[in-house]
Amino acid sequence: MERKWTVIETVKKNKRCFPQLEKATEQILLNRGFENEKELKCFFTPDYEKDLHDPFLLNDMKKAVERILNKKTKLDKICIFGDYDADGVTGSVLLTSFLKKELKLNVFSYIPDREEEGYGMSERAIDYLKKQNTTLIITVDCGITNVEEVFYAKKSGIDVIILDHHDVVEKIPKALAVIDPKNPQEKRYPFKELAGVGVAFKFLQAISRKSSEIKEDNLKWYLDLVAVGTVADCVPLLNENRTLVKFGLMVLAKTKRAGFRQLFQNGRIQINESELPKTEQIAFQIAPRINAAGRMKHAKMAYNLLMEENETKANEIAKELEKENRNRQKVTADILKKMKKKLNAMKKIPKVIIKTSAEWKIGIIGLIAGRLAEEFSRPVILLQEKGDIFRGSGRSIPGFDLVGAFKKQAGLLNKYGGHNQAAGLTLSKENFFEFKESFQVEAEKKIIRKLIKTILIDIKVTLKEINAKFCEEISMLEPFGKENELPTLLLKKANIINKKRLGKDDKHLKLWIEGYNGTEILEGIGFGMGERTTEIKINDKIDLIFNLEKNYWNGTRKLQLKLIDFKKSKN
Repeated sequence: MERKWTVIETVKKNKRCFPQLEKATEQILLNRGFENEKELKCFFTPDYEKDLHDPFLLNDMKKAVERILNKKTKLDKICIFGDYDADGVTGSVLLTSFLKKELKLNVFSYIPDREEEGYGMSERAIDYLKKQNTTLIITVDCGITNVEEVFYAKKSGIDVIILDHHDVVEKIPKALAVIDPKNPQEKRYPFKELAGVGVAFKFLQAISRKSSEIKEDNLKWYLDLVAVGTVADCVPLLNENRTLVKFGLMVLAKTKRAGFRQLFQNGRIQINESELPKTEQIAFQIAPRINAAGRMKHAKMAYNLLMEENETKANEIAKELEKENRNRQKVTADILKKMKKKLNAMKKIPKVIIKTSAEWKIGIIGLIAGRLAEEFSRPVILLQEKGDIFRGSGRSIPGFDLVGAFKKQAGLLNKYGGHNQAAGLTLSKENFFEFKESFQVEAEKKIIRKLIKTILIDIKVTLKEINAKFCEEISMLEPFGKENELPTLLLKKANIINKKRLGKDDKHLKLWIEGYNGTEILEGIGFGMGERTTEIKINDKIDLIFNLEKNYWNGTRKLQLKLIDFKKSKN
C-alpha cells in the first residue's frame, strides 16, 4: 500500500519559550499550540478539583438529579440500559454499582444482545422491562436516537433519563431528561467530547453534590471505569477527558475491582501500584478483552466480570473472556486476510468500500471496517445480511462525516447513528443497491484528494536528540490518545547494524541502528513488519518514522524506537 509521509508544519519562534526542556520537546509543544508556562503547567499537571466542569451546566441535569433523589425513587425498580461496547459496559457498571452502593437503590442492568436486538432501546426490551416492574430506565452510551422507543416506554408507564454522547440524528427523544453534550440545544456546557461513561460520571458527580448521603470523594474510586471506557471509545484526550483519564489511571493501578485484577492476571497485563498503566494498555489490551464479550457472545460477560467481588468467580469469568478474545482475534484475522487480498487484486478501489456478507458476525464488523479504513485510507461500510435486513457499521477518514452522509440517505435507511468517524446503520435488502450507488456518488463528490495512507510526523530529529531526557519529557504529555497522540518522530539516514525477524510466525521486525557518534546502539521494533525484512540490508541507510519509548526487560530500562514506517534513504 502506498504511503505518504507528511511533517506537521513547524511553528517558529524568535526565542525559546520553554528553555528548561530539550529543543525537540519544545518544538513538539509549540506545534501543538502551547505558548506559555501557564498553559504547559495546566496540561502537565491536571487538577481534579479545578479542571472538571460544573455538571449542572448540562441541560436537564437538575431535572435528572431531582428524579433520582426524590424519596419515592427508593420504591422504584431502576434499569441501567447500556450499550454492548467497552464504553457502555463500563458506564453500566459505574451507574449500577454507584447507585446500589452509595444510594441503596433497587438497580439492575440491561444490555441488549448485539446479534438479536441490535444497538439501543427496542420495544422488545421495553416489554421485558415492563414485566420486571421497571419504573425508570437510565440509558448510558445510547438512547439519543431512540425517539419512538422512548415514547413507547412513556406509554408503558416507564420514565427515561438519557445519558448519551452521540450526535443527535433528527429529533430529540421526549424523555424525562436528556443529557448529551452533543445535543444542539446544549449551549452552556464547555466540553462536547465526553465518552458515554464520562456523561454517566457527570450525572453521578451532580448527584453527589446534592445528596447528603454521599461523600463526593467516594466517586474518585470509580474513575478506573471512567478511564477504561473513555480511552476505549477513542474520544479526544483533552480538557475534561484528560483529567478524568489521568486520575483514572492512578485508580486503575490500585483498583479495588476483582474483575479488573483477574482480567490483568489472565491477560498477562502488567499493571500494578508500582507502575502506572498506560493508555496504550487500555486501548490494545484491556478494551479489546471487554469488547470481545459483546462481539463474540454477550456483553453481559464483561459486565458480570467488572461487577464481581469474589476473586475466584472473577477468575472464572476472566478465563472465559480470555478465550473469547483469542477467538475474536482469529476470526478477525481470517476475514481481514481474505478482504485485503480481494481489495489489493482490484485495478481500482472505489473511494468508499461497501461490502456485505451473510457469514460475518455483527460483533466484529466495526472492528474490521476500522482496520480496512486505516489500511486503505478511505471510508468502509460493512453489512451483515440477515434475511431481508442488512445491518452493520461504517468507519471513516478525516474530512468525511459518516453520520452526515447517512443523513442524506435517511430515506433509504431504517436506522442510523453514531459519530462522524464511526457509525452504525440498518436498511432493508431492497434498498441496498440504491443506497450503495447513492453513497458512492456522495463519496466521489466529497473526497477529492488522492486516497493514500498518510503518516503525520511531529518533528524530524537527529541521533543526538534521541536521549533519555527527551524520552522522559515526552512521557510528561501522557495520557496519550486521540488529539494528543504519542509524538511521531522522523530520523533520516540511520545506519543499520543488524536486523532479524522475531515473535510467533516471525511476525515482527527488530533493527539495530548506529547511535550518536557511533558510541551506542539503538534498538527498533516493528510490530507486524516481519515480512518487510527483505526490503533492507545490513549497512543500508534508511529513513525511519517511530515513537520513542522506554522498554522494560529483565528489570532494566532502555530506549526503544517503536517503528511506524521506513524506507531507504535517498543519496
